[in-house]
Amino acid sequence: MTPREREVPACIGRGLSNAEIAEELDMAEATTKTHVSRAMDKLGLKNRVQAAIHYSEGR
Repeated sequence: MTPREREVPACIGRGLSNAEIAEELDMAEATTKTHVSRAMDKLGLKNRVQAAIHYSEGR
């Protein structure tokens, strides 16, 4: 995974919305959505809840 693809789900793990992630990482919200989708696909996660659990467990 790219560094950005690791940052985005980590933000999901902190409970941030796409808009909040976009603001924090200084990117467009559409770009954030793309990174979220790609990272979740690569990790085999089906939804944001799974991503949050994945990253809250320190993976």
